[in-house]
Order: sequence, then C-alpha cells, then structure tokens
Amino acid sequence: MKRLVLAVLFGIAPVEAWAIVRYMVQDMTCAEVQDAVQRDGIAILYRKAGAAGVPIYDRYVADQSFCQPGQSTIKETVPAADTQRCRVSKCLDENRFGGDNR
Repeated sequence: MKRLVLAVLFGIAPVEAWAIVRYMVQDMTCAEVQDAVQRDGIAILYRKAGAAGVPIYDRYVADQSFCQPGQSTIKETVPAADTQRCRVSKCLDENRFGGDNR
C-alpha cells in the first residue's frame, strides 16, 4: 500500500509541470493575452524576435499567489497583435537589484 501511494504521488508531480499553457502573443490581442493569464493563473508567453525569428519566452502570472516564496509581482509589457505595450504581471525575486521591485 505504501508503494502504491508513493507511485501515485510521483506520477502526479510531472503533470503539474506540463500544465502551464504557452501562448504566442504576436497572434493575440492584448485583451486575449490578459484574459489567458487571468484564466490560467500561470502562462508562458512567447514571441519571435529578430530577423532569425528566435523565440523569446517568459513566465507570467495572474497575481502574487502564483509566485514562489521570496518573490513579488511586477508589471511588464509584452508586444501583442494590437499593441506593443500589453501589461501583464510576472514574478521577480524580492531581493533582486537590492530591494523591493514593485
């Protein structure tokens, strides 16, 4: 019985890592980007940059509750289909750059 419980617990762990949804923001309006992050709680937003089309990724969150201990949220902008400055939140270590980053 103990082995079964451990097997179930270890079987669930990898699923959480796969649950984060990825969105190509260049094909979405700002409202769609913001709605997706709010709906999913955590999302990977990416875009293609430069002439080579290299993908640039980052993790964004709906609010502080999705951050790790020792992190706070900051507002950042990402380019969307309808604006270059779509505001979304992301987690950042509180002690980065020597202090609170709000």
